[in-house]
Order: sequence, then C-alpha cells, then structure tokens
Amino acid sequence: MANGTNNGTSFEYFINGNAGAAQDSSGITTKAFLLNLATGLGLFALQITGFFLLKSSNIGRRIYQPKTYLVQDRLRVEAIPRNPIAWIRRIFTIKGEELQLKCGLDGYFAIRFLRAMIVIFVPLMVVIVVILLPTNFNGGKNSRVFEVGGHPHNYNVTGLDTLSWQNVAPTQTNRYWAHLVCALLVIGWTLYRFQREKLHFVKVRQQYLTSPEHRMKASARTILVTNIPNEYQSEEKLKALFDVFVDNDDRSRLHVWVNRDYGPLRALVNKRRSLCQKLEKEELHVLRLVNKQYVKNGRRGSGAKTSPQPSSNTAATEVGMELEEVKDRRPVAPTSLDSEGEPDENRQELDQSIKQAYKMDCQDDKQLWRNYLKNATSIKLSKQKDGSWKPVSSMKPWSKGDKTVPKVAYLRAEIARLTLQTEDMLPHLDKEARFKRQNSAFIQFDRQMAANMACALVCHHKPGTMAPRFLHVAPHEILWPNMGLTSLGRFYRKCIAFVLFVGMVFIWGIPATFLGIISQLESLRSSVNYLEWLRPWPSWLISLISGPLAAILLALLIQLVVPALCRKLAVLTGTPTRSRREVVTQSFYFVFLFIELVLVTSISSSLIATISSVINNPTIVATILANDLPKAANYFFNYLIIQALGFSGSVLFQYLRVLYITLIWPWFTQTPRQEAWLQTTIPHQMWANVFSMWTNFAAIGLIYSVVAPLMLIFISAVFCLFWIAYRHNYYYVQRNKVDTHGLLFENALSQLLAGIYVLQITLIGLFFLVRDSDNNAACVPQAIIMIVALCLTAAYHYLIEQSLEPLYELIPVTLEDSAADAERARFVEGGDTRLSADSDRGGSAGADDEVPIVEKGDDQVLKNRHRGDHAGERDPPAQETPVMKHRSSGKDSATTAAHARKTFSQLSKRIDAKLAGNRIAASRHVGSSSSRKLNAADQLGAAISRYPDELLDLTPEQRHAELRAAYQDPVTREPQPIIWLPEDPAGGSEDSIERSKKYGRVLQYSNAGAYLTKEGKCEITQPAPDVRSDWLLDWVL
Repeated sequence: MANGTNNGTSFEYFINGNAGAAQDSSGITTKAFLLNLATGLGLFALQITGFFLLKSSNIGRRIYQPKTYLVQDRLRVEAIPRNPIAWIRRIFTIKGEELQLKCGLDGYFAIRFLRAMIVIFVPLMVVIVVILLPTNFNGGKNSRVFEVGGHPHNYNVTGLDTLSWQNVAPTQTNRYWAHLVCALLVIGWTLYRFQREKLHFVKVRQQYLTSPEHRMKASARTILVTNIPNEYQSEEKLKALFDVFVDNDDRSRLHVWVNRDYGPLRALVNKRRSLCQKLEKEELHVLRLVNKQYVKNGRRGSGAKTSPQPSSNTAATEVGMELEEVKDRRPVAPTSLDSEGEPDENRQELDQSIKQAYKMDCQDDKQLWRNYLKNATSIKLSKQKDGSWKPVSSMKPWSKGDKTVPKVAYLRAEIARLTLQTEDMLPHLDKEARFKRQNSAFIQFDRQMAANMACALVCHHKPGTMAPRFLHVAPHEILWPNMGLTSLGRFYRKCIAFVLFVGMVFIWGIPATFLGIISQLESLRSSVNYLEWLRPWPSWLISLISGPLAAILLALLIQLVVPALCRKLAVLTGTPTRSRREVVTQSFYFVFLFIELVLVTSISSSLIATISSVINNPTIVATILANDLPKAANYFFNYLIIQALGFSGSVLFQYLRVLYITLIWPWFTQTPRQEAWLQTTIPHQMWANVFSMWTNFAAIGLIYSVVAPLMLIFISAVFCLFWIAYRHNYYYVQRNKVDTHGLLFENALSQLLAGIYVLQITLIGLFFLVRDSDNNAACVPQAIIMIVALCLTAAYHYLIEQSLEPLYELIPVTLEDSAADAERARFVEGGDTRLSADSDRGGSAGADDEVPIVEKGDDQVLKNRHRGDHAGERDPPAQETPVMKHRSSGKDSATTAAHARKTFSQLSKRIDAKLAGNRIAASRHVGSSSSRKLNAADQLGAAISRYPDELLDLTPEQRHAELRAAYQDPVTREPQPIIWLPEDPAGGSEDSIERSKKYGRVLQYSNAGAYLTKEGKCEITQPAPDVRSDWLLDWVL
C-alpha cells in the first residue's frame, strides 16, 4: 500500500484510475459472496418497505403517483392499489397500448427493451447454467496439482471461480467443446432476437407515425432544413423550391419559417426573468417577516396595526393620492404581448414615469411593512461612466458603492425598464437590420408523405448544401442556439466534441483514483504521514467516509455527472433538437461506460500501457481479453447484485426525491413560483442515461455468459427487477418530455452487439490459450470456428443494418394510402367529417387557414372536453374557393414572427377568457397540515386539467393560430412576467400589488392561487398566473 501511495503523485497513476480493479476479486469466497448478497437483499427490503409505507400518503402521492392527478384527463391513471399483491398484479397486466398512450413511444420501447433482455437471458440461463456449471466444477483444477508439459503445476482455483471457465482441468480439454456449443447458442439466439426486435421496432414505429393521432400533429408534416445558401434564405424562394412536393405546385399549401438570430432579445428576456425571480424572493422575505410580526403582535394583544382585508387595504388607501397621481399620467395598458411598440414621445413619457415611480418607491414611508419592520433589505449601487447605476458586485464586498436604495424598488424599476426595452424590439422581429436571418428554416407541407419525400431526395446540387434535413421536429424540442450552424461548423464541433470525449475517458482516472484512496482511508491514515491529522477521528466516522460516502460519490459521478457532460458534448456537436441530443448522448455515454466499467476495470495492466501495446500490435487484443476478463467475473457478480437489488429498489423508493422534498426543500425560501414548479413538474426520464446503463449490463451478461455462466443468473435477476420497477415508474410517475419515437431503442439494440463481439474475441483468445497436459494448444479448432462466427456475425450485422436503416426515419410510400384510409375512417366513424375532408386534401386538422369553418362556442367545446367527447366540436367543412386559396397565400397569412405573435396573442386572450370563466375559486382549507396540503393538491390538479392539452380542445381558429406560431422562436412570444406573491393575513401582498400600479402595464403583480400559511410556507392551488395558456399544447404539436 505504501508503494502505491508513493507512486500516487505520478500522472500515470491517476490516469490509470480503476484499471485492473476487478482482478482483486478473483477467487472470492462463497462466504464473502453470500455476505454481499445478504447486504443487497437487506437494502432492497428496506427500500421496498419504505415504498409501500409511503405510496398512499400525501408525500407518496406526489412522489409515487403524480400521474393520478397532475396530468390532463386523457393521461391520468388509476391510483396505486394499496394491497402489494394487487399492485404486482396491476404491474403485470398493463398492456402495451396503455404504455404507448400514457408513456409515449419511448416509454413503450424502454419496457420493451427490458422485456427483450429477459427473453434473451432467461432461456440462456436455463440451458447454459445446466450445461456449463457441472462441466466446469466436476473434476476441475480447484487446488490440485496437474502435470503440464512434464512439469507439475499447482493450481489454486477457489470460491466462485470453481464454476467458471478457468476451472477446467488440462486433462479434460475436450470439455471446451461444450463451451463452444454454448457460445454459438448465445450468439445465434441473441442475433435472432436482435433481428426480431429490430423488425418489431420498425413495425411499431411506422404504425405510430402513420396513425391519425400523429398525422394531425404539426411535427408530422414539418422538416428542418439546415445549411441553406443565401439565395434561398427567404420564404418565397423556399416555397418556390419545395412546391414540387405538393399537388399542382400549389405554394399556398406550404408554410415556411425562416429562422432568425434573436440573441439580443433572448438576453433581455433571460435577464428580466432572473430579476423577477429575485424580486419575488425579496417580496416573499418581507411578507414572511411582516406576517410573523403580525401574528406575534396579535397574540400579545398589543396595539400594533393590523392590516384590513385585501378588499380595503389601509396602507394602500393612505398613499392613494400618490398612486392616482401616477395613474393619471400612466394609464394601465395591455400587456407587452399585445404591445407593438410606442411612438418616441410616448416612450420618453414611459421612461419618465418609470423614473418617477422608482423615486416614489424609494421615498415611500407609508408602505404596510413599515408598520411591522424597521428596515427592509437595501442594495448598493455604483455610478457607471455612462451615467447609469449598477449594483455592486457580490464578488467585491469591500466596495461601499455610491448610494444605497431599497432592493425591492430597484428590482421593480429594472424589470419595468427591461420590459420597455423588450417592447422596443417587438415591432422589428422581421427586420434584417435588427435580427439577421439564419441558414435554417422549418417547412411545413400539406401531407406527411411530402415531408418524407423532401427529406429523402437531394435538394441542392452543391455538396453539403441544404443538408442535413430532419423529420419529426417537435417545436418544444428545438435547440434554438444551434439553428444557425453551417456544415463546416458542425464538422469542427464534432471534432472538438470527440477530442473532449477522449480526454474525459482518460481524465476519469483522476476522480476514480481519488475515490479509491478515500475508500482505503482507514489503512492510509495509519501508514501515511501527511494523513496523521485523521488519526484522532473516530473509527465509525472514517468507516462512514470510506464506505458509503465513497460509493455514493462514485455512483453520483457515473450516473449524474458523466451523463450531464455527455449531454453537453451532444449539444456541442450541433444537434438541432433535444431528441437528437439524447440519441447522441446515448452513444457517448454507452462508450464511456463500456470502456471504463467493463474493459478498463477488467484489464490488469495500466490503461496507457494497454493502449500502447494494442497500437503496436493489434493482434494481442484477444490475448489481453482472454487473460484478464475471466479473472474479473467475481467483481461483476457483486456489481450486478448491487444493481439488481439496490438500484431497482431505489428506482421504486426514490430516496433522493424523498429527501429533497421532505428535508432539503423546506429549508429554503420558496416563492409561489418555485413551489408551483415543485408541485406541478412531473419527473421526466433522461432516456440516454437508462438505455446506456441497461445496454452496458446486457453487454456484461453476454461477455461472461460462457466464461462465467453464473453471471446469467444475476443478469436475469437484474432485468426482471428493472422490468417491474421501471414499468411502475413509467406508468405512474414519469412523463415523456422528449420523444425520439423509439430511436433510442434501436440504437441500444445495435450497441448490444458490442457484448457479442467482445465475447467472440475473448473466446478466440481463450481457445488459443488452452493447453492440455502435454502443453499443446488443445482448442485450435474451436478458435477457428469462433473466428468464422465472428466474421459471419459482422456480415449479418452489416446486412441487417443496410436493409433496415432506411426504414428507421422515413415512411414507405406503400403505407400512405392505408394511413390516409385509416385516418378518414377513424374520423368518419367518430363523426368528424371536417377532418376526413382535410385528409382527402392530404392535410390535417387546422393545417390550412383557407378552409373557413363555422365554429361553435368555446363553452360547448369545453363541455365536450370535460366529458371526453370531442365530437361536439366538429363541424362540416365549407367548400374551398379560389378566393380563399388566394387569400391563404397572401401577405396577411405570412408565417412571420410579427404575424405569429399577433395571432398567438389573440389565441392567448381567448383561452385565458375561457379559463377565467370556468375557474373555480381557490378555497383555503382549514384543518390539519396534511389535509390542507391534500386539498391544495386536488385544486391544483383540477386547475391543470382545465388547460387545453389537445388540438381538438381548440376551435379551428385557435388551432390555426397555434399552428402558425408553433415554429417561431418562443422568445418572440414570451409573455410579460407577473410577479406572483401569496395572499397573507397581514395584507402585505395586496399592498405590494396596489403600489406596483404606479409603474403601469410594464410591471404586473398578482396573488391569485397562492397563500401564505401560518408557518410561513407558500401553498398553491393553480399554476403561475403568467404561464402560457397553451403550455400543454407544446407536447402534442
């Protein structure tokens, strides 16, 4: 150990990390194995017990079954059965169609992948364990002496190694034929299931993409075109180019959104959002102090002033004259979403009004909080060279600043000023001088097949121009900062990302080595001089640090930090959407896990030495794997025990979320907005993380299936427990925020073959290394057969991918007629003749604004929605006329940012009016804390269910507005933020609302749907008042 620590200062020592760590587990005893198994079972039992105890409580309802009340009606599921047997029965009886409907296609394929692994490994376990365990154990090497080449050789194969490859005696090398047969069985069965799952993926994906529900989405008919040359960066030119894909070259059936760089506007919006969060925190801080003093004074019966009810606030009345003075000069105007800019004279008046309101705020000594507090939080300002005032940086605590002002007043004025600056930009959204065009555009066709043809054909005669093109781009998945990249820029970014990834693989040895040192802290503190300061520490604390703490830190690094870095690299490569980012992240993360947790951990030599040897002589790869992998099997036994029992239990128990919500979150000051985020945000799965881990487990199982057949038992247990745990999570807990439509499943199947290739290479080396009692190579025929199998596997893999790859993305033409017929039949049977008429024209609901429809009232649509019947919303189509066609291609319907903002503003007004008319007043429940929280959660769920979450929830006009604004940068239609405060007994929030009116429309307050409890905690009964009224529709576009 001392030697290892002395070399610890060398760079190579840190780079090697866990290289060869698995070799230390060679020959693990049965007692040690059973001890690890008992520890895993105890941890699993503890987590499962916690899950069953908490699942029906208030906190359990939020953590373990949020989809029973926090999602829209069509996505809600039944409550978890209280009986564990009934719960297990429900988990096993969930149908695939239910998973697709409630969890999306990625959720369905995630469970399908686990099922596929069970189908692969359980039959292999039944057959191979029965064959190879007796073959390896009976008459094996054990601790016996055998003559090899005329010389005695003393073997020491103990523990679980007696059940593995290395226990076969040199006098019984003919037994390796059994290993060859089992290896061919593993390869053949895996490849067979690989092909079946690939074909199933193609079938299900095509069925989903051609279903009527998907075909009516905007993303089904829209493509993203990148690297557009300058001469085509206009709506008219792109329509002229792509009208060949629509009937009769009718350009009115095309909608084009040319992207622009809205970086300056985005910076202003982000800064304003940040200041709003700070203002809400500061206002809430003051409210809590005021109400604490209010309650304290009331209990003492002192003569302190008490605030009247919100309807007649005394403090606001006292300063009413001042407020009215400002209001007379600054009438309350519409929100910034409606504002299209102000004349210069009016803008100057607005600036002066903000300055005057700010001055009044700073000098106002009649605010309600002054009845209870002496001073509020202030902020230091320093004067800049241009005459403006900026806050003193927190990094300069020694700076006194030039003046001190109330923090609330400063934040209010800054938000008002930023709102005016934002409004100044809104009239110029389509001006080239302000916002440059980017070399990408979204093009929406009238038919799904037209979009597929536009992606399949070459669009430009110059190489790399107008490529790549992307299908199935959902608006909420777009990564807008990557919209302006060129092909050359993407190439450079990919090279940089690759170099950084390689560096990350090497640098991983540093934290791994550091945590390895921590895990040996007990022995190091007594043998290393510079750690003598740890010697007085109690042994239990050292054991806690070196044991669970080191393991938890390593798990967090692998499962949180590494995927986050891989996701950053995926964005760096220029991926245009979040779904594509997940696919690239999956590739990065799997390669990292496979190298670091499988290969590096198993190889006894250092990482640098191994790479150097392979570069000099690539043929020694088989020898290295053959020498090292069998000895590392016991390490992976323990690894899979922890994963099967500990990790699957934690997936159900979710101890991190339990700790966060119950212990960590309450310690921090939470505004109503932050509380709404906690209460309304449903966990969404980071698909790249779980698919990569599952594939890595499966690769381990395949690699050791013949070398250490006992591994098949553990890997089967891993996937069976995962299947139960994740089936529950996807159905009851998690929501699919990013949908790759199954591409992660296909990618995982392809990565699975890495385990097959390593298995074959390892067996080739092992067969060549086998020596009989005469010290001759005894398994050369088996090695040659395995070489042939390797070549056949590679050829089979290539042919399968070549034949199926075109079907992964594109929809075959042969499916178009059947898809259109199914869509027509579906809506005709449902009474939706309007949609079937649109289908004849190749479009979908609301796709073309030239179809005039007599719409029913919003109230009737809402009633239909609440009873789950959309038929009452549907109306017969009107006949299309040439005039309407001409109007549809006119300038008024141009898909410009200004037009999209205007139509979206009208849509928001109508939906908001409908929501306001049907909103149930929030009631403050009186009773115990648990019953109050339960009542608030029910009100919150009811409020969420009233928001439209399907296109059919909208009238045709509203649907048209939503589709026209879908592919505009969302920053161009960002609503003006509203400062959200909770109602409070002292009336402080009402006082703040009244006094903020001096700023007019550029600063808005609200206390709707939130209140402050006597404990000073915020509770909410509805989403934030400034949330976009169509926020749930983003999921279905």
